[in-house]
Amino acid sequence: MLTDIVAILLLGITGVIALIFTLLLLKSYFSEKDLHHLIWAVSFFTLFASGVLIIIFGFDVLSAPLVPVVAALIPIGLAVGALHGIWDEKPYWLYSAVYFGILLVVLLIVKLVPDFSDYSTMVIMAIHVPAGLIIVFAPLIGFFSEEIEITALLYSIAGLLISTGGALLAMAQLPSPPMGLTLEFVFSVLPLLLLIVSIFFVLGIVIPDKWSIDLPLYK
Repeated sequence: MLTDIVAILLLGITGVIALIFTLLLLKSYFSEKDLHHLIWAVSFFTLFASGVLIIIFGFDVLSAPLVPVVAALIPIGLAVGALHGIWDEKPYWLYSAVYFGILLVVLLIVKLVPDFSDYSTMVIMAIHVPAGLIIVFAPLIGFFSEEIEITALLYSIAGLLISTGGALLAMAQLPSPPMGLTLEFVFSVLPLLLLIVSIFFVLGIVIPDKWSIDLPLYK
């Protein structure tokens, strides 16, 4: 398992990558007006902010009521951004944005109203599972339908990795976790996983011409 110092270092590197990429996405959006770049910028800035909070307050901050609401912007932005990036002339991205927007409001309500707290896990799953499926399969479908290059599958790989991390986190919180899985173990590997996932997402966005951004030293 990773030591606290290594975990902080990895989270710091991830945060720097996320912040720099946020700025590059915003620059690209204001110059090219590609909406998916703005949507992705929201996700990466949320990732940056989440990393900073974890570094300062530790993983206990994840139990704060509003953190799941804000953190949900990461998979939502990645999912909606992928749909817009591949099929910007079709309404898939808009339908998904409306769906996730409604569920975000519902999640905020169930987190703030104690009587509804028992429904929070169900709402969180209703957000993360569809978002994860979109992140993994949208580039795959786009590739096989010749809408985007094979390099977009790096985006799918990142989605698969982060979905695996989410599944481990969920299993570790079960009354009887399988294979003795613990939250301590999941939190210890999460910083490295987040760094790897961030790199794959960045590569999956930058390399394919279909939805790429202009990088000063790349193209």
